[in-house]
Amino acid sequence: MNPSPSTLKDVAAAAGVSISTASRALAGNPVIAERTRERVRRCAEELSYRPNPQARALRSARTNIIGVALPSLINPFFARMAHAIQQEAADNHLCTIISSTAEDTKQLHYSLDVLANQRVDGILAVPHQGSEDSFEKLAKARIPVVLVDRELPGAGLPTVASDPLPGMDAAVAHLVTNGHRHIGYLPGPANASTARGRLAAFEEACGRHGVDKREIHRGDAMELLERGVEAIIAGDTTLSLNALETLHTHKVAIGQDLAFIGFDDNLTMRLQAYPVSVIDQGVDNLGRTALNLLIALIADADAPESITTPTSLIIRPSSDFRRPHT
Repeated sequence: MNPSPSTLKDVAAAAGVSISTASRALAGNPVIAERTRERVRRCAEELSYRPNPQARALRSARTNIIGVALPSLINPFFARMAHAIQQEAADNHLCTIISSTAEDTKQLHYSLDVLANQRVDGILAVPHQGSEDSFEKLAKARIPVVLVDRELPGAGLPTVASDPLPGMDAAVAHLVTNGHRHIGYLPGPANASTARGRLAAFEEACGRHGVDKREIHRGDAMELLERGVEAIIAGDTTLSLNALETLHTHKVAIGQDLAFIGFDDNLTMRLQAYPVSVIDQGVDNLGRTALNLLIALIADADAPESITTPTSLIIRPSSDFRRPHT
């Protein structure tokens, strides 16, 4: 059985550089130091690396423009992601065209169509359920695509998404340790892969830490309080902000009478009377990782493996207090 041919990823690893640097070095780009170019070329020879013919065709027609389709530029999470992608693209001498799809499948289809007509080298996109046809069209046009944040099962596209379990497990353990035994959860829309994954992670974490009294409610945070919860975890940025507004409006003492943990870190979470604990996805890393995966896909024209990044818990005063139980 013949061994699998070496890829650009293998060359980059052997040379101790990023995939994008290896690609530019092999193309003789003067931006890369001659010493680095020579090291990459030597590693390529040792590994018998041969560029994919499709990749050569893609390189000859490059515009050095990346298309980005995100659900919102108002949502702090996606605004931060856009910034991270744009900065990483600039570091790789690429420009970006960023489109907001307003969480609408038709708008996503239109945005992807416009980006394709702009002859972008590749596209980063946050998909919507039911948008498979739009991405199938891009595949037929041989436009490299990487999905970010959300998965689209069955699309067969490389995806960069976070694993909610580490952060969620740490959040539930933290609440239980502080004596919060009745926990409420605000899940996102059932048609989003991220929401389904986080809900499953919450249920798993509660089971692992013996939380028998738990409430799940799609809606107002006050409904959870009426059910007697002692702590609330919100399942995404928008839910976190909406819950904070509702709790403040009803003069609920977060960090004193109620333990609250949001999702995704941003300035609003830190500028509270009791700064808010969060399950953090590391949005900057998500954006940069997705951009570099797309660069690898453009360079080799073969689908690289999907990447899953961990979540973590950032503890702040909103949840870091002990609840006395009689």
